[in-house]
Amino acid sequence: MSRPKLNIIPVKLEPLEDFQEVPTNSSPEPICIIKAQEKEIQFYKGIDESVVRTIVKELHLFEA
Repeated sequence: MSRPKLNIIPVKLEPLEDFQEVPTNSSPEPICIIKAQEKEIQFYKGIDESVVRTIVKELHLFEA
């Protein structure tokens, strides 16, 4: 029994310049704002602490 040939297509993801995620919670105000380089990151109530730690570590790597 022969298998169908699989095609692998390389894909490169580009960041969206004007992408803004809308918070899904009921609090319209961010609980924390981090401004680094030319970016602004807003965190809303309910975000997991590990996500915040990971973002702060990544920002620290780029500022070095």
